[in-house]
Amino acid sequence: MFSIREVSARPLGLVALLGLAACDIELSAPMATAHPGDATPRRGGTLRYASLGDIRSLDPARSSDAVASAVIRLVFAALVEFDEQGRLAPELAERWEVLDGGQHFRFFLRQDVRFHDGSRFTADEMKRSLERALAPDTPNPSASYFRNIVGYDSYVAGKVPHLDGIVVDGSHELSIHLTAPDAAFLPLMTLPSARPVCPSAGARFKSDWHPCGTGPFQLRQGGWSRGQFVRVVRSESYFVKGLPYLDAIELHFLVNAPTQRFKFEAGELDFVRDLAHADTLRFARDKRWQPSITRGPDVDIYGESMNTEVPPFDNVEVRRAVAFAINRKALVALRPLHLSVHTSAIPRSTPGFDPTFEGQTFDLPKALEHMRRAGYPFDPKTGQGGYPHTLPYLVYPQGLFEKSGQLVQQQLARIGLRIELRLVSWASYLSLTQRRRTVAIAPMGWSQDYPDPSGLLDPLFGSASINDTESSNSAFYRNAAFDALLARARVELDPQKRTAVYRECNTILRDDAPWAFTVSYHAFEVRQPHLRGYAPHPVHAFNFARTWLDRASAVRSPLEPAR
Repeated sequence: MFSIREVSARPLGLVALLGLAACDIELSAPMATAHPGDATPRRGGTLRYASLGDIRSLDPARSSDAVASAVIRLVFAALVEFDEQGRLAPELAERWEVLDGGQHFRFFLRQDVRFHDGSRFTADEMKRSLERALAPDTPNPSASYFRNIVGYDSYVAGKVPHLDGIVVDGSHELSIHLTAPDAAFLPLMTLPSARPVCPSAGARFKSDWHPCGTGPFQLRQGGWSRGQFVRVVRSESYFVKGLPYLDAIELHFLVNAPTQRFKFEAGELDFVRDLAHADTLRFARDKRWQPSITRGPDVDIYGESMNTEVPPFDNVEVRRAVAFAINRKALVALRPLHLSVHTSAIPRSTPGFDPTFEGQTFDLPKALEHMRRAGYPFDPKTGQGGYPHTLPYLVYPQGLFEKSGQLVQQQLARIGLRIELRLVSWASYLSLTQRRRTVAIAPMGWSQDYPDPSGLLDPLFGSASINDTESSNSAFYRNAAFDALLARARVELDPQKRTAVYRECNTILRDDAPWAFTVSYHAFEVRQPHLRGYAPHPVHAFNFARTWLDRASAVRSPLEPAR
């Protein structure tokens, strides 16, 4: 899914100075807990955190970014989910069977589940929800993930009214038939678009529907104000007895990094990820805070996405030049506690990552040679030549890209590619970079949807993921040989053979360069000690469903209703 990450917007020249100054500014002490040493979960309270970004939709059929998906997982449960160790575990399904050599999945559903509107969850509702998410008029960026379901092609083409491969076997029994074995099928069922929605959502997507599911929290009327906040409250009908512990969770949007830090120290936020570089150093070096710091796994990749349908990046030689021109170590220096050099499409923490694979490299002479082959020779001494047009380069306020873009601008200028940074909102950045033939080059981040290479390669580079708008394949990259390898990997059940196929995929991407892969990202998270039961999840960000609060003194949010 599209990833939004954290860095404050400060001039590059101040980075080193701020890093030194971080040692000289004292942080407030962590706030006290009411019951130190007692790990008994307690009910009540509102957990608050904030984001630099915003969300466009809370409809699981439309979700494609990490900020929205974190809220969606609270409101909408899944048939299967990843547990705290990253293993697939039952959720709405009590159990499942894999039949016919992996082409038939039969799910036995819990019978004690109700939607937030009080209606019963049944196999019919599950079928309706899946068909709604995959309908041809639904703006679902991940619909093609499910292309192996029998009848998918006819259904998304609008030729038939229902998906033949989804069969209701009984009130709480559902079968899904595939055209071929699919090694990623169960992980796919954890995605937002595979999560059941209330009957009020109807059989087809509608933009004005009020989000309603079966998760531990529910969204009440007035609980979401675009550009300001979303507040979800405990669902008293949640099927896991005793959970959740929290009364509510609030996410506040478009809060810059310095403000988040001040609110966090004042106790107005319980958790923070969006820290300026200097503040990250301050927390990391303060022994009082170290027990409350967690670092997430490397499940994100970043790079420069080049639109292969738009000049000059319809020329593979220009794309190769960009891949060779970027000094990734310089980018890492911007956020050394978060970033590491990464030159391929599969993150280190994703199963199937091959540490022996030789990815893209920084080599300025080779970059200049590829520009020459493209027909745009450039003389670094005189500054003459190169691509004759300046290219817009979109970044959003306070994000990592606002800062890294300045370095990329300098590095590409050395090979005769001139980019102009343009500041847009997070929503505009997503909309424009996902729209066909609109943006030539853009910085891009992606977090794995599930722990498998297909969770990155299919949405980012598979031709089936190309849409005119809301396209997860922002490079609009199309390669028949690559698509064939993706399809082959999905039906290959032997892990070693799958890894070998994905190595071939990585080789094609390295050489075709729809992205210049640059860095991977791991979260640096700080929480107040009174936020208990929290640990980074191996798959999902913002793992709050089983946390509880143990504040020594109450802090009431203005969003909480009066009692």
